[in-house]
Amino acid sequence: MDDERIIEQGQHLFEELAGQRQRAGRQRWRCPVDLRARIVAYAVACSADGESHRCVAERLGMRQRTLSRWIRTWRQAGAGVRAVAIVPAEPRHAVAPESRMPVRLLTPHGFVVEGLDPEMLVSLLQVLG
Repeated sequence: MDDERIIEQGQHLFEELAGQRQRAGRQRWRCPVDLRARIVAYAVACSADGESHRCVAERLGMRQRTLSRWIRTWRQAGAGVRAVAIVPAEPRHAVAPESRMPVRLLTPHGFVVEGLDPEMLVSLLQVLG
């Protein structure tokens, strides 16, 4: 990832973490699964660029020990890899292009693909697969 993107994404995650903790108040707080997954994906991508877990944790306002544990758990769980099958679509009725929902794909390595409709995303995955 480029430096601007790293800083922007890190700031967004920092703010989201802080907001979640603030809402919890004095109660024990557990990070939601989807937020934890995005943090791990971000940290793995930063680590691939040579950054330490300590630097990433400081940027996110969390303990390095917690971040390292989340990453270790993620790796032991198989890194979230799931087998998929791409099958030919059944013929469908014509759909107006503006009614299609764009898809956002976040990979375990922190790469984001946005703005593609489902057919374009399937085509991309077929080319990459």
